[in-house]
Amino acid sequence: SGGTSNYGVRNASSSPTMTLVTASASGGTFNYGVRNDSSSPAMQNVTASASGGTYNYGVYNYDYSSPTMQDVTASAAGGTNNYGVYNWSSSPTMNNVTASAAGGTSNVGVRNDFSSPAIQNSSLSASGGTSNYGVYNYAISGSYTVRINNSQIITASTATIRNDTWFTTRVGASLLAGGAMTGDGTVTCAGVYDEDYTFYASTCP
Repeated sequence: SGGTSNYGVRNASSSPTMTLVTASASGGTFNYGVRNDSSSPAMQNVTASASGGTYNYGVYNYDYSSPTMQDVTASAAGGTNNYGVYNWSSSPTMNNVTASAAGGTSNVGVRNDFSSPAIQNSSLSASGGTSNYGVYNYAISGSYTVRINNSQIITASTATIRNDTWFTTRVGASLLAGGAMTGDGTVTCAGVYDEDYTFYASTCP
């Protein structure tokens, strides 16, 4: 806590097994609960939190990291920019992940920059800021695929999903509660429903 860049756990070019770990960082300009650089740890029953800084990341996956995230809680709150999970050029497998961002100017449950994660049985939320996105997909070139199944994207008032031209996003059997999906690219929804439990067989609310 209290420095310019704070890390609860930082993995660099490594693939440790992380089980029953609690990691937190706070009070700096950049705070990372868990940061993976070119790393693919097995993360199970991990709680990662970041708070109080300018940029907060519950879990930050960077530079071709492919962690397995199982039963992970990733939260970011109280800073200007908060990200529950931030993927940069990374393709994690996320199962039963709770990713939340709250209380800042900009909040994103899961942000994917040049990334192709697989997300299932997860809860992604963003709230309390000027802009709140459940999932935010960004790239300037390339081709990326995001898969979201049996999950909840909730309290994302600006948009549940913001998609870029370079992304194909597929959402199945999930709750989308908040602002309507926005952006370009391809978004396919199959068997989803909104906060009023209105069912959408083949379109996105």
